[in-house]
Amino acid sequence: MTKLIYFGCLSAKNYESTCDNAKKLIQFIDNEFQVIDDPPCCGSLSFHITSDETLSEHIKFVNDWFNENNVTELVTICAGCYAYFKNYKEFLGSEFNVKVQHLLQFLSEPNNMTKLNLKYPEKNLKVNYHDACHLRNSSLPIMEEPRSILNSIDNIELVEMDLNRTKSICCGAGGGVYSIFKENSDYNAKTIFENMNEGKALLTACPFCYTALKRIKKENNLKTPVIKFEDFIFKLMEGGDPIN
Repeated sequence: MTKLIYFGCLSAKNYESTCDNAKKLIQFIDNEFQVIDDPPCCGSLSFHITSDETLSEHIKFVNDWFNENNVTELVTICAGCYAYFKNYKEFLGSEFNVKVQHLLQFLSEPNNMTKLNLKYPEKNLKVNYHDACHLRNSSLPIMEEPRSILNSIDNIELVEMDLNRTKSICCGAGGGVYSIFKENSDYNAKTIFENMNEGKALLTACPFCYTALKRIKKENNLKTPVIKFEDFIFKLMEGGDPIN
C-alpha cells in the first residue's frame, strides 16, 4: 500500500520550495507518505473543456496509475486537484478506492496537530485566510479545517475577511478567467486585498489563488505578505518567522 503526496502540476512546476516544505511537513507527521516522480495530472482541463468520453478516459488512466503504484491514500496541496479527485467516485464508482485528502484535512486531524505542537514565539500575530473556490465548493467542502488549525496555534489570531467561507470572492485565476477576462480577474484579486481586516499576512491553501494574489501584490506594489498555508505552518514548525 502506498500513501502518496500529490503536489499537482502547478505547484510541482512553479513552487518547488513549497512542495519541499509540504513534503517535510507531511512526513514529519507520517513518514509512510512518499512522493512518486511524474504522477499524471488530475485532469482539471478535461473536466473543463473536453467531451465526457475523453474525461472518462483520462480518469480511468489516472486510476490505473494509482492501481499500478498501489496508491490507497493521497494528500494533495492543490485545491483544484482535491476538488477533481473528489469527483472520481462519480465516474468510477467502487473501482476508485483511494482516500483523498487536502493537506488542510490532514493537518486538522487532532493527533496530527498535537504532533506539530505549533506556537508563534512572539506577540500576537493576526492573519487573514482566503477561502478558495475549489475548497469551499467541492463535493466535500473545506472551510472549518484551516480555521481550526490556525485557532489552535498559540499567539496566532485568525481575523476573518469581510467576505469569507461561502461568500468568499473568487481570485479570478481558475477556469480560464485570467486568460480571457484579465480585467475581471485583476478586479477580483484586488478586492480580496481590500477585504482584509487587520491581518498582517494573507494566507491561502490554493496554488491558483496564490499565483493570482502574488501577481496583484507585485503589480500594485502592495506590502501585505501572501503566504501559502503549508509554508506558513512549516516555518512555525521550524521555529522561524512565518511571514518573512
